[in-house]
Amino acid sequence: MVDVHNRVYPGRATTVKALAESERARDPKYRHRRWVAVQGSRVVGYAAYGQPVYGYHPNKFAVDVAVLPEYRRRGIGAALYDQLVAGLAALQPQILRADAYGDLPEGVQFLEQRGFWEVFCETPMHLQVDTFDATPYAGLEERLRALGIHVRTLSDLAGDADRDRQAYDLYWEVTEDVPREGELNVMPFREWAKWTLKDPLVPHDGYLISVCGDEYVGLAEFGTTPGSDVLQGGLVGVKRAFRRKGVALAMHVRAIAYARAHGYARIATSTAAANVGMRALYERLGFVRQPDWIQMEKVCVAD
Repeated sequence: MVDVHNRVYPGRATTVKALAESERARDPKYRHRRWVAVQGSRVVGYAAYGQPVYGYHPNKFAVDVAVLPEYRRRGIGAALYDQLVAGLAALQPQILRADAYGDLPEGVQFLEQRGFWEVFCETPMHLQVDTFDATPYAGLEERLRALGIHVRTLSDLAGDADRDRQAYDLYWEVTEDVPREGELNVMPFREWAKWTLKDPLVPHDGYLISVCGDEYVGLAEFGTTPGSDVLQGGLVGVKRAFRRKGVALAMHVRAIAYARAHGYARIATSTAAANVGMRALYERLGFVRQPDWIQMEKVCVAD
């Protein structure tokens, strides 16, 4: 399955170890199932449904169908999709969400033919760490410190008894301003902490939080994939009163230094296509735009 995924989505490659870890860590609350198409002993395609932790709803599902390029146009994808829909029927799905990509137009067409349409678009951006020149940003953190703002990590803040709760409150406050499709569903604290702070793939010395006095004012989260040399960026946000001071820029410069020091060749992240300011920040740092990630949706109507 990993071979199929990596052949179909080379820009979002994963590993067997990472897949196994996600299986181990999955909460039974989130329904999940897979089917595979095989020829002999070889998996040539798969279909899967799951429920994302972020924005969980008991009747909303993320779905994925992937077939090796050399096995396409044989009806395999259609058969897998039909099996997936049949397998979901008992769960009474209301919304199906699927990912498509700007450089895979046949995937977009496949979904459109089955009643999906575009609801949101993100732009992935990558930075080759060894190409980054930190010289223009010398003194940036010192200037922030003069304003009372300090860039810290979760590890640095381990002695703060209220760290996790403050990080949680900050996460959802800045998330409110992130362009998105649909309503914001705030996760309970314990569930969020398990998903982020207690995830073994989230390095506490690489999860950045900016503080001003006792107040947490900005964050930039990063995660790892076992066996990969890519550091994956997540949410980046700064409280409104602390924006336009270089806080997000300083956290990214620090993250690039972290990636270089820990042997990561690349940082991968994404931003909403509509988030012009964040995309400009990434481009300023040398991130290169990749094909758009298109989120497509289908409303299921009961017979």
